[in-house]
Parts: sequence; structure tokens; C-alpha cells
Amino acid sequence: MNAIRGVVFYLICAVTVIPAATAILLTWPFTSAEWRYDAIGIVWVRAMIKVLESVCGVKCRVLGIENIPADGRPLVVLSKHQSAWETLFLPAYLPNRMGFVYKKSLHWIPFFGWALKSMRMIAIDRKEGRSAYQIFRERGEKFLQRGWWVILFPEGTRTKPGARTTYKTGGTRFACSVGADILPVALNSGRLWPRNSLAKKPGTITVSFGPVIPTKGREPHAVNDEVAGWIEADIKKWDQAD
Repeated sequence: MNAIRGVVFYLICAVTVIPAATAILLTWPFTSAEWRYDAIGIVWVRAMIKVLESVCGVKCRVLGIENIPADGRPLVVLSKHQSAWETLFLPAYLPNRMGFVYKKSLHWIPFFGWALKSMRMIAIDRKEGRSAYQIFRERGEKFLQRGWWVILFPEGTRTKPGARTTYKTGGTRFACSVGADILPVALNSGRLWPRNSLAKKPGTITVSFGPVIPTKGREPHAVNDEVAGWIEADIKKWDQAD
């Protein structure tokens, strides 16, 4: 049954993304990225979160709401990454527009990838090495200057619940270089949205926003250790409570 529900969810996503992406592409020449994000992109994302809940029974509880800045400061969001759920939930929930750092190869996905490319976010090719980071550094700073927040998944790939991988320092290096604070995010979405699986298990995902971590005058590796330490410790508390 969970697999059937997952298939239905993906079918709805596939069918609805076509008109949404088409609308973004058609309005691309004469509207701003901000307008397309607000009027089309985020509307579709929030709708898919509701579809996921109604079709698959996937809900969420949010902790640490008081830690989300409301003063419009430049912010880098560094999140645990266990499934595609957080790529939908975080821009849908957080109060600012989000500039994603993602693999350039996503642009090849029909409709979704094309619309994503039109938003001119921070697409990188890891094969480019140092130049990839420089592209991220330049584009990311421009997003912050425009009032957007920049979001990264420092593990670099989705991890299974209970697994821990090395947190890459690109996000903290960037935040330290531009003097932006960091909002760490812990979550356990992989429990209900397993990696490489059609099935979606009904239940409640926990997502927690940690205290903002300042970066000015600090060394990136030390900041990175603080980010990783907080995220992993917070998730461990939930596991022990369960």
C-alpha cells in the first residue's frame, strides 16, 4: 500500500509540474526570478507538501521555530539530507526565498530541470573542482545581497537514518567568507521517505531549527564542526526518545 501511495504521489507531481514549469518558462523573459519564485514555484512546492500529507499520510512536527531569524539578515541554511522531502519543505516553510546549491545535471530533467535553470540559482559541476566553489561563492553572495537565503546540504548526498557521513566545508567556508550567519537544520525524513524507494510511509517527520551560529572572525572548520555536532546531537536525542 505504501508503494501504491508513493506512485500516486509521484504521478501527481509529474502531471502538475508540467503546467507549473511551463508557466515559469513562458514568463521568464519579462518577469523577475523573485516574481516567478513567489507566484509559481513556491505555490507548486507547497501544494506538493499538502498532496504528500493527504495521499501518503506524511506529516511533520517543527521544533526550534523561535531560532528562525525574522530580521532579514544574510543567512546560510545548512541542513541534514535524508530524502527529497526537505527540498520541498524548507523553501515552503522558511520565510525567505531560498537560493539552492545543486548539481548542474538536474537541468536535464524535463520541465522541472528547465524551470530550475530559468531561476538562475547556484548550479555547480563538482568535476570543475576549485572553479565550482568559485562559481558558488560569486553567485551565492549575489543571492544574499538580493535578500535571498542560500541553502546547502553539507553531506553532499542523501544519507540513511542512523548513518553519518563527513560534512563538507563548502557551506561554512562560504558563510565565513561573506560574514553570514548559519541556521542548522536537523531532520529525520528518511524514516518515511526512504532513499531510492517509491514507498512513502505514513507518520510524522521531525525537523528542528537550531540556534543561529555566527561566523564572523571564525575559522570555517571550527564552524563546520559546530554545525555537524549540533545536527547529529539533536537527531540522536530523538532516536533515544523513541
